[in-house]
Amino acid sequence: RMDDARQAYEEALKIRRELARKNPDTYLPDLAATLNNLGNLHRVQNRMDDARQAYEEALKIRRELARENPDTYLPDLATTLNNLGVLDSYQNRMNDSRQAYEEALKIRRELARKNPETYLPDVAQTLNNLGNLHREQNRVDGAGQAYEEALKIFRELARKNPETYLPSVATTLNNLGILHRVQNRM
Repeated sequence: RMDDARQAYEEALKIRRELARKNPDTYLPDLAATLNNLGNLHRVQNRMDDARQAYEEALKIRRELARENPDTYLPDLATTLNNLGVLDSYQNRMNDSRQAYEEALKIRRELARKNPETYLPDVAQTLNNLGNLHREQNRVDGAGQAYEEALKIFRELARKNPETYLPSVATTLNNLGILHRVQNRM
């Protein structure tokens, strides 16, 4: 029910803009979350310009929030960067995509160093995205390294929680299989 979702997000966005205008310390994080969610919806609906506008506004807010309070807002910043990387890849803006993924990965690696149980899945997700980007650009070494590292993380996570992480192991193995096929490594 995409139209209903868009209406709900747009109404929430209007309310949250007003709340953030009056009390930014309290409501800017919520405004950025709604913008990020709306960007995801626009991307799925192939409304790429609208998605970019929403992500970029969310990114601007989240960068400022993370500058003031990194422990709280760096995860959100990394999420929006990852989403923007996906959008850039869809729009064949490969250098922008790589920059977004690499910045998200740097943040997520640091978060995982401090709290691996929470953030290692995010590291692996971004590695998978970066691997896909490298593969699309025929950068097979970079793709292989990204997939192998993601696979190692997902296998370890699946040992502890197979119901949650075995699908991610399978996705990464599939990506690695595609890469091997492209390399004619049958």
